Amino acid sequence: MDLGFLRRAEQRFASRAAARLDFGMLIAALKAQQAASTAARVQAALAAPRAVADPLVEILLAGPCWRQAVAAQGGCFHRALARQRLVN
Repeated sequence: MDLGFLRRAEQRFASRAAARLDFGMLIAALKAQQAASTAARVQAALAAPRAVADPLVEILLAGPCWRQAVAAQGGCFHRALARQRLVN
């Protein structure tokens, strides 16, 4: 079997150096691949903070999302005024 093509290829590409591995690009590609998995999407959905349905009730009950409720109220207990941002 003639393997001359391997010697010719070796001679032709002998002066070229192999491309160096870009570590940052490798890590980014691995993270993107892992984030696309079904398990990662389910975990992200479970870890996401839930939307506050009624901010005033959440504040008064000191629920787990009371900080988001305070931000949603805009510093006012009157929902209509809070939506209009007329107070302060």
